[in-house]
Amino acid sequence: MKALEALRKLYPDSSRRTLQNWLKAGRFTVDGRPLNREDEELQAGQEIRSAETCKPQLVRGLKVLYEDRYLVAIDKQMGLLSVPLDDGDIKRHALGMLQDHFQTNQIYAVHRIDRETSGCLLFARGKESEWKLKNLFEKHDLKRIYFAIVEGRMKKREGTWHSRLLELESLQVVESEEGRDAITHYEVLKHSPKYTYLKLTLETGRKHQIRVHCSSAGHPVLGDARYGSGEDPIRRMCLHAQHLELVHPFTGKLLKIESPLPHAFKKLTTGFR
Repeated sequence: MKALEALRKLYPDSSRRTLQNWLKAGRFTVDGRPLNREDEELQAGQEIRSAETCKPQLVRGLKVLYEDRYLVAIDKQMGLLSVPLDDGDIKRHALGMLQDHFQTNQIYAVHRIDRETSGCLLFARGKESEWKLKNLFEKHDLKRIYFAIVEGRMKKREGTWHSRLLELESLQVVESEEGRDAITHYEVLKHSPKYTYLKLTLETGRKHQIRVHCSSAGHPVLGDARYGSGEDPIRRMCLHAQHLELVHPFTGKLLKIESPLPHAFKKLTTGFR
């Protein structure tokens, strides 16, 4: 039996492409040696082992953090759109790049992160997966953690911002009694004389939620000119979607997806206390 055929029997819920990517990433060994050729002939009694993780794969410039037959998570780079704009003027966006790679339009966006934000972004594969994943986001039945560097030195070590957010026709988001509930939990990790490094956990996921909450608290996200930041030391908005955690809607297993912090974040926060 060839290696790919054996793996398809061992992982019936994983797609052929997923298994091929795992092989290329060096996820498997056979009898203790690397298994990376899908056409390698295997003999009865040989033992295939799988590492818990494998190196993230690049898909036409996108780093794939996790993939199975139901969903795919990427590490979105700063400056890349999650989905196309309404006017369709800009054609390069994460959704289109994934659809091109998998050669199907059965890839669906279930949430978005801002163009200026980097980090974990999840897509569904198939309509049933889209419905189930969107339901998780709508019920906020998952964990989403962001890291941000904001202007000023925050005094409270932790707390919660709770307001109602409304999107205007200008696409600006403001706090308004006519808006929808938005809740963000924050924790100060460390300071510098000018900036504060924050861990932020979303209880809801409104558009621009973290950016508006930070700005309203008097500490706009560094580099976020739209919501009041006057400084841009690393030429990007200092907001990163680092952690996404959910119960897989098909397998029932706890799925934790993480995006490494950008090097520029680490460099800027060197010396913070």
